[in-house]
Amino acid sequence: MTMITDGTGTGRRASVDGNNRLKVSSSTRTFFEDASEEGKAFNLNTEDIVIPTGVTGDQALFYVKNNEEKDLALVGWYIGIRDADRTGATSDTNLFKLVTNPTGGTLISDGVAAEIANRTLGSPRVFGLETYKASGGGKTLTGGSDVSVLYQYHTAGRTFGTVTLTLPRGASLGITVNTFGAGFTLYTGFTGYLED
Repeated sequence: MTMITDGTGTGRRASVDGNNRLKVSSSTRTFFEDASEEGKAFNLNTEDIVIPTGVTGDQALFYVKNNEEKDLALVGWYIGIRDADRTGATSDTNLFKLVTNPTGGTLISDGVAAEIANRTLGSPRVFGLETYKASGGGKTLTGGSDVSVLYQYHTAGRTFGTVTLTLPRGASLGITVNTFGAGFTLYTGFTGYLED
């Protein structure tokens, strides 16, 4: 007869049920939950940006560059809009886009730092990310890919979407919006973690 015993010397033995199955207790956690417990999960947030009425075309809102030694997993994208004024706008809904590897523009050259929060409250861990937010409407991003990785219409209130994106080390992304002339206060950002 073979017995499974506790290797720490307590003499406890494993239990088997009537169907010859080992009795176990287990739990399942996501990579994101593990990263949060280890101080490797973050929120990236522009906080409030005021977009004036009457501006059209793609306006740059947010820039993130990964200067870490590891890839970033982005698992959520959020957008919030309040105090919308569409009196000077067309009937088109605001269009948000994510573009990859922008290399310049007034959003980057103005260099207003965006918020990076560790999801492990009180953790001293600082992330090696370069983040900029728009100081107002009409900012630009140049270079990079013309392909929109994310393409989201949103008019008012808050929206949150689950995304599965990897931002490799050394790579960057930008978020733009075309308000089609509307003005409002908005914020946008991501939640994610450092991959092992």
